[in-house]
Amino acid sequence: MPKVESLNALIGSYVNLEYPLPSGIKAKFLNDQITYLGTQLESDKFCYGVVANADYILVCTYEEEGKNPNLLLFKKDKNWATYKEYYC
Repeated sequence: MPKVESLNALIGSYVNLEYPLPSGIKAKFLNDQITYLGTQLESDKFCYGVVANADYILVCTYEEEGKNPNLLLFKKDKNWATYKEYYC
């Protein structure tokens, strides 16, 4: 797997894939209007996508052109609200 050397500015509408959930429905987790930092790491079988901002990090896999996305991690920073109250 290649080493991450830099992150790119990515528009939410470009990286906001629909992920199938265990219930059978598909869901998007990002905001189409926000710009995120992220990158793509290619492997033999699929690509890893990493997208983040100050509130969230999302890690997924997908095939060419975003086909067959699989959500690996979506984590919200639980301390962000407290941080904003005291430091912003």
